[in-house]
Amino acid sequence: MKKMITLAFWLISLSHLQAQRFGIKGQLYWSTPESIKASQTVAYNGIPLEVFVHELTSTAEVDIVDGIITKIYTPVVDRFFCKWDGSFKSKLPAGRYSVFVRYQNGFYGNLQDATDNLSPVSLGQNKSEWITITINYSSHR
Repeated sequence: MKKMITLAFWLISLSHLQAQRFGIKGQLYWSTPESIKASQTVAYNGIPLEVFVHELTSTAEVDIVDGIITKIYTPVVDRFFCKWDGSFKSKLPAGRYSVFVRYQNGFYGNLQDATDNLSPVSLGQNKSEWITITINYSSHR
C-alpha cells in the first residue's frame, strides 16, 4: 500500500512538472541571392542543422563578424537538430529565450527587438510560440 501511494504521488508530481513546460515550434528558411531580388525566401530542404536555445541574449552578449554571430556568451538552455525540411520544436519552461541556428562557422537568429535582444521568444503560461529563422548566407550550397 505504501508503495502504491508513493508511486501515485510520483506520477502526479511528474505530470505537474510536464504541465508547466511549453514549447517553441519553428521553421528554417534560406535566403538566396535570387530570392532576395524577388523579396522572398526559399523553404529549407537539406541536412538537419543544430538549433540552440539560449537564455535571452542581447547584441552585447555575442561576437559578430561580417554580420554573422561567431560566439554567444549566454548559457545554452537546449540544443537539438531540426528535421530535414527545416522544421523544429522543443519543450521549455515559461521564460524568455533567444533561438539560434548553427550553420557553417556561425549562428543565425535574424530577429531583434527594441531592446537589442536577438531572436527573442517569450513563453508564458499555457503558451507556445511559432518562430521562423532565415539563413541568409549566400554560399550555402
